[in-house]
Amino acid sequence: MQKRGSSLGRTVALAILLAVFWLLLSGRIGLQYFIFMACSVGLILWMNPERPFRVRGGSFGENLSSLFGSLVALLRYLGWLLWNVVTANIDVAYRILHPRLPIRPQLLVFQTELEHEVAQVLVANSITLTPGTVTIDLKDGEYLVHALHPETTGAVKGGGLQNMVGPIFGEGPEPPPEILWGHTLSELRDSTMAQEYRGRARELRARRTGRPDGEAR
Repeated sequence: MQKRGSSLGRTVALAILLAVFWLLLSGRIGLQYFIFMACSVGLILWMNPERPFRVRGGSFGENLSSLFGSLVALLRYLGWLLWNVVTANIDVAYRILHPRLPIRPQLLVFQTELEHEVAQVLVANSITLTPGTVTIDLKDGEYLVHALHPETTGAVKGGGLQNMVGPIFGEGPEPPPEILWGHTLSELRDSTMAQEYRGRARELRARRTGRPDGEAR
Protein backbone atom coordinates (compact mmCIF):
# COMPACT_ATOMS: atom_id res chain seq x y z
CA MET A 1 0.00 0.00 0.00
CA GLN A 2 2.86 2.37 0.83
CA LYS A 3 4.58 1.60 -2.46
CA ARG A 4 1.34 2.17 -4.39
CA GLY A 5 0.75 5.50 -2.64
CA SER A 6 4.33 6.61 -3.22
CA SER A 7 4.11 5.66 -6.91
CA LEU A 8 0.84 7.57 -7.29
CA GLY A 9 2.34 10.64 -5.64
CA ARG A 10 5.37 10.60 -7.95
CA THR A 11 3.11 10.18 -10.98
CA VAL A 12 0.96 13.15 -9.97
CA ALA A 13 4.06 15.28 -9.37
CA LEU A 14 5.50 14.35 -12.77
CA ALA A 15 2.18 15.13 -14.48
CA ILE A 16 2.11 18.59 -12.87
CA LEU A 17 5.72 19.25 -13.89
CA LEU A 18 5.05 18.27 -17.51
CA ALA A 19 1.80 20.24 -17.66
CA VAL A 20 3.45 23.42 -16.35
CA PHE A 21 6.25 23.19 -18.92
CA TRP A 22 3.73 22.47 -21.70
CA LEU A 23 1.77 25.60 -20.80
CA LEU A 24 4.93 27.73 -20.56
CA LEU A 25 6.17 26.58 -23.96
CA SER A 26 2.75 26.73 -25.64
CA GLY A 27 1.66 30.08 -24.28
CA ARG A 28 -1.95 29.33 -25.27
CA ILE A 29 -5.08 28.84 -23.18
CA GLY A 30 -8.20 27.09 -24.41
CA LEU A 31 -10.15 23.85 -24.26
CA GLN A 32 -8.46 22.36 -27.32
CA TYR A 33 -5.00 23.20 -25.95
CA PHE A 34 -5.81 21.62 -22.59
CA ILE A 35 -6.96 18.49 -24.44
CA PHE A 36 -3.68 18.41 -26.39
CA MET A 37 -1.78 18.93 -23.16
CA ALA A 38 -3.62 16.13 -21.37
CA CYS A 39 -3.01 13.74 -24.27
CA SER A 40 0.68 14.66 -24.48
CA VAL A 41 1.28 14.33 -20.73
CA GLY A 42 -0.69 11.08 -20.57
CA LEU A 43 1.30 9.61 -23.46
CA ILE A 44 4.61 10.51 -21.84
CA LEU A 45 3.54 9.02 -18.51
CA TRP A 46 2.41 5.84 -20.24
CA MET A 47 5.60 5.47 -22.34
CA ASN A 48 8.14 6.43 -19.70
CA PRO A 49 8.23 4.28 -16.54
CA GLU A 50 11.04 6.42 -15.11
CA ARG A 51 9.92 8.99 -12.56
CA PRO A 52 12.00 12.07 -11.65
CA PHE A 53 11.06 11.77 -7.97
CA ARG A 54 12.93 9.14 -6.00
CA VAL A 55 11.25 6.16 -4.38
CA ARG A 56 11.43 6.79 -0.66
CA GLY A 57 10.78 4.38 2.16
CA GLY A 58 8.77 5.19 5.24
CA SER A 59 5.14 5.80 5.96
CA PHE A 60 2.57 7.30 3.61
CA GLY A 61 2.76 10.53 5.63
CA GLU A 62 6.50 10.75 5.03
CA ASN A 63 6.01 10.14 1.32
CA LEU A 64 3.29 12.81 1.21
CA SER A 65 5.57 15.27 3.01
CA SER A 66 8.37 14.49 0.56
CA LEU A 67 6.01 15.04 -2.37
CA PHE A 68 4.89 18.38 -0.94
CA GLY A 69 8.51 19.44 -0.51
CA SER A 70 9.27 18.53 -4.12
CA LEU A 71 6.29 20.54 -5.38
CA VAL A 72 7.33 23.57 -3.32
CA ALA A 73 10.86 23.24 -4.73
CA LEU A 74 9.40 23.02 -8.25
CA LEU A 75 7.40 26.23 -7.81
CA ARG A 76 10.45 27.99 -6.35
CA TYR A 77 12.55 26.82 -9.31
CA LEU A 78 9.98 28.03 -11.88
CA GLY A 79 9.84 31.49 -10.27
CA TRP A 80 13.64 31.62 -10.09
CA LEU A 81 13.97 30.56 -13.73
CA LEU A 82 11.44 33.15 -14.93
CA TRP A 83 13.28 35.91 -13.08
CA ASN A 84 16.65 34.84 -14.50
CA VAL A 85 15.29 34.61 -18.05
CA VAL A 86 13.93 38.17 -17.78
CA THR A 87 17.13 39.64 -16.31
CA ALA A 88 19.29 37.71 -18.79
CA ASN A 89 17.23 39.11 -21.68
CA ILE A 90 17.90 42.63 -20.43
CA ASP A 91 21.61 41.91 -20.02
CA VAL A 92 21.97 40.43 -23.51
CA ALA A 93 20.03 43.34 -25.06
CA TYR A 94 22.35 45.77 -23.27
CA ARG A 95 25.45 44.01 -24.57
CA ILE A 96 24.14 43.95 -28.15
CA LEU A 97 23.03 47.61 -28.14
CA HIS A 98 26.12 48.93 -26.35
CA PRO A 99 28.41 50.86 -28.75
CA ARG A 100 31.44 48.85 -27.62
CA LEU A 101 29.60 45.51 -27.83
CA PRO A 102 30.93 44.08 -24.53
CA ILE A 103 30.82 40.39 -25.41
CA ARG A 104 33.55 37.78 -24.85
CA PRO A 105 32.36 34.38 -26.10
CA GLN A 106 33.88 31.40 -24.32
CA LEU A 107 33.34 27.70 -23.80
CA LEU A 108 33.17 26.20 -20.34
CA VAL A 109 33.04 22.72 -18.86
CA PHE A 110 31.71 21.91 -15.41
CA GLN A 111 30.59 18.85 -13.46
CA THR A 112 27.43 18.52 -11.39
CA GLU A 113 26.89 16.27 -8.38
CA LEU A 114 23.24 15.71 -9.32
CA GLU A 115 22.71 11.98 -9.80
CA HIS A 116 19.29 11.78 -11.43
CA GLU A 117 19.42 12.00 -15.23
CA VAL A 118 16.21 14.04 -15.43
CA ALA A 119 17.70 16.59 -13.02
CA GLN A 120 20.84 16.82 -15.15
CA VAL A 121 18.76 17.36 -18.30
CA LEU A 122 16.65 19.99 -16.54
CA VAL A 123 19.83 21.90 -15.67
CA ALA A 124 20.98 21.66 -19.30
CA ASN A 125 17.63 22.93 -20.62
CA SER A 126 17.57 25.75 -18.06
CA ILE A 127 20.99 26.91 -19.25
CA THR A 128 19.77 26.96 -22.86
CA LEU A 129 16.50 28.73 -21.97
CA THR A 130 18.47 31.54 -20.30
CA PRO A 131 19.70 34.04 -22.93
CA GLY A 132 23.48 34.32 -23.18
CA THR A 133 24.23 30.64 -22.55
CA VAL A 134 23.67 27.44 -24.55
CA THR A 135 24.28 23.85 -23.50
CA ILE A 136 26.23 22.12 -26.26
CA ASP A 137 26.72 18.71 -24.69
CA LEU A 138 25.93 16.72 -21.55
CA LYS A 139 27.55 13.42 -20.66
CA ASP A 140 27.82 11.67 -17.29
CA GLY A 141 26.98 14.87 -15.42
CA GLU A 142 29.57 16.92 -17.32
CA TYR A 143 28.36 19.95 -19.27
CA LEU A 144 29.86 21.75 -22.24
CA VAL A 145 28.37 25.24 -22.45
CA HIS A 146 28.85 28.26 -24.74
CA ALA A 147 28.58 31.64 -23.01
CA LEU A 148 28.26 35.05 -24.63
CA HIS A 149 30.37 36.43 -21.76
CA PRO A 150 31.72 34.79 -18.57
CA GLU A 151 29.48 37.11 -16.55
CA THR A 152 26.36 35.50 -18.06
CA THR A 153 27.17 32.19 -16.31
CA GLY A 154 26.68 33.45 -12.75
CA ALA A 155 23.87 31.01 -11.92
CA VAL A 156 26.10 28.08 -12.92
CA LYS A 157 29.35 29.36 -11.44
CA GLY A 158 27.78 29.91 -8.04
CA GLY A 159 25.85 26.63 -8.12
CA GLY A 160 22.52 28.47 -7.83
CA LEU A 161 20.91 26.67 -10.78
CA GLN A 162 22.01 23.21 -9.62
CA ASN A 163 20.76 23.91 -6.11
CA MET A 164 17.39 25.05 -7.43
CA VAL A 165 16.92 21.86 -9.44
CA GLY A 166 18.32 19.42 -6.85
CA PRO A 167 15.55 19.74 -4.20
CA ILE A 168 12.89 18.90 -6.80
CA PHE A 169 14.45 15.45 -7.03
CA GLY A 170 15.28 15.06 -3.37
CA GLU A 171 18.99 15.78 -3.81
CA GLY A 172 20.95 17.93 -1.39
CA PRO A 173 22.90 21.11 -2.03
CA GLU A 174 26.23 21.03 -3.81
CA PRO A 175 29.14 23.48 -3.70
CA PRO A 176 29.97 25.79 -6.64
CA PRO A 177 31.53 23.65 -9.37
CA GLU A 178 35.07 23.88 -10.62
CA ILE A 179 34.93 25.36 -14.12
CA LEU A 180 37.30 24.82 -17.03
CA TRP A 181 37.34 27.75 -19.48
CA GLY A 182 38.53 27.75 -23.08
CA HIS A 183 38.03 29.27 -26.50
CA THR A 184 38.16 26.07 -28.56
CA LEU A 185 37.26 22.42 -28.08
CA SER A 186 40.87 21.40 -28.54
CA GLU A 187 41.88 23.76 -25.75
CA LEU A 188 39.31 22.19 -23.45
CA ARG A 189 40.45 18.70 -24.41
CA ASP A 190 44.23 18.82 -24.86
CA SER A 191 45.63 21.49 -22.55
CA THR A 192 47.45 20.64 -19.32
CA MET A 193 44.70 22.34 -17.32
CA ALA A 194 42.10 20.22 -19.15
CA GLN A 195 43.90 17.00 -18.25
CA GLU A 196 44.14 18.01 -14.59
CA TYR A 197 40.48 19.00 -14.56
CA ARG A 198 39.35 15.70 -16.04
CA GLY A 199 41.40 13.79 -13.50
CA ARG A 200 39.58 15.56 -10.69
CA ALA A 201 36.25 15.07 -12.50
CA ARG A 202 36.86 11.31 -12.70
CA GLU A 203 37.57 11.23 -8.97
CA LEU A 204 34.32 13.09 -8.32
CA ARG A 205 32.32 10.65 -10.45
CA ALA A 206 34.00 7.70 -8.77
CA ARG A 207 33.04 9.02 -5.32
CA ARG A 208 29.48 9.67 -6.47
CA THR A 209 28.91 6.33 -8.18
CA GLY A 210 31.17 4.18 -6.01
CA ARG A 211 33.00 2.77 -9.02
CA PRO A 212 36.01 3.80 -11.16
CA ASP A 213 35.13 5.92 -14.15
CA GLY A 214 36.75 5.98 -17.54
CA GLU A 215 37.96 8.92 -19.56
CA ALA A 216 35.51 11.76 -19.99
CA ARG A 217 34.57 13.18 -23.34
